[in-house]
Amino acid sequence: MKQLIKLPAIILGLVLLFSGPPQKAMAQYDDISLDSFYDELSPYGTWMNDPQYGRVWRPDVDQRDFRPYYSNGRWAMTEYGNTWVSDYDWGWAPFHYGRWVLNSYSQWLWIPDTVWGPAWVSWRSGGGYYGWAPLGPGINININIGSGGYNMPSAWWVFIPQRSIYSNYYPRYSGVNINIYNRTKIINYTYGRDRRTYYTGPRASEIRRVTNRDVRVYQVSRSNTPGRTSISNNRLNIYNPGTRGSNSAATDNRRGNTVDRSNPNSRGDNNNRGDNNNRADRQGTVNRQGSTNSRNSGTVVENSARPSRSDANQRNAGQEQNRQSQRTEQQQQAIQQREQRSQQQREAQSQQRQQREAQTQQQRQAQDQQRQQAAQQREQRSQQQREAQAQQQRQVQDQQRQQQDQQRQQAAQQREQQAQQQRQAQDQQRQQRDQQAQQQRQAQDQQRQQAAQQREAQAQQQRQSQEQSRARSTESNQSGGRSGNRGGRGN
Repeated sequence: MKQLIKLPAIILGLVLLFSGPPQKAMAQYDDISLDSFYDELSPYGTWMNDPQYGRVWRPDVDQRDFRPYYSNGRWAMTEYGNTWVSDYDWGWAPFHYGRWVLNSYSQWLWIPDTVWGPAWVSWRSGGGYYGWAPLGPGINININIGSGGYNMPSAWWVFIPQRSIYSNYYPRYSGVNINIYNRTKIINYTYGRDRRTYYTGPRASEIRRVTNRDVRVYQVSRSNTPGRTSISNNRLNIYNPGTRGSNSAATDNRRGNTVDRSNPNSRGDNNNRGDNNNRADRQGTVNRQGSTNSRNSGTVVENSARPSRSDANQRNAGQEQNRQSQRTEQQQQAIQQREQRSQQQREAQSQQRQQREAQTQQQRQAQDQQRQQAAQQREQRSQQQREAQAQQQRQVQDQQRQQQDQQRQQAAQQREQQAQQQRQAQDQQRQQRDQQAQQQRQAQDQQRQQAAQQREAQAQQQRQSQEQSRARSTESNQSGGRSGNRGGRGN
């Protein structure tokens, strides 16, 4: 029967294997639908209809600082090449599926797609820099980029020094440098897997050479835990909501193997448990008693003298009275014993209650004492703490006052020193002024003396010149008189 069931299943599996579409077999990570994007990304952004691209998603970020494959993330080398590691909780989708576009309002919009990739970007290298830019809508690996082919807008490119390619943080984007852009060339390194081709960016050997550091290659692992991409040990864990189905299916399978306890047939047959109480045993006991009575009666029959019925009746009545009186005495004794036991029990219970009440009272008193002690201890501790705090505050205040006194003393000393210095400076200045005034007076006296001497010398010279002129005039008068005398004599 099992072989008959397995045969159709094997045939059906072979039919599905050979008749199914080949693209589903080669798509390693095509286990996601567009509805998953709408559900998963709605809390982190806004879905809108674009007249050119249709349904697009805009993240709730500051668009002035946001750059796809640059903001809040970093690169890591995996078996696919350079893979983007986003620190956004929603980074698993827009940086590994679909395309980005910058609209006319300078807003980055994401266009969803179901094809997974390590990062849908184009790369450039040169002049000591690495650069990358998001692939635009409709751009795939088969389109020639650069060298006369398609070129992403220059504003989409970002560049960093080659030594910083694996930095955990990139500086704030301040615009593309055209000079750097012109010194770089397109990197068209690709990696193929499962009939898919991905841009890898710079190779690990090149990065080792330019950075002079080892490059660790991580293995991409798809996780069903929502959240940001993480690196643990040698794995790069990227969330994928499509992996949740396997867990639910396993749960359903496990549930299918659970026994249905609602079926009464599955329970144990416990109805035979009462069969052990067999009435035949009780009947056998009666028979044994009956046989005993028969033996007793037989013993009576063996007596040689059979009494009369009246004697027997009297004896029986007397025995019955004796038995009745014995039973009465026994009952009274039993009643008295029960009364005594009940009295003893009541007394014992009363004593126990009293003991419990005493213990409870003692416990309450002990608890009250403990609470009082605890309250006193707390009060003491709080009092000690308050006193310690007050002491500390007083010490701090004393220290502050001492510091203030020292500062005031230092300030007074400084003021006194400054005043002393100023007085000394003023005294020196007065002395200098006095010396200068003395020197000036001496100079003026010397000048006056020199001027007086000069005037005296000039007056002396004038007197001498006057005397000389009078002397000359006298001599000339005398010479003229002599000449006149001579003339008169001649006549």
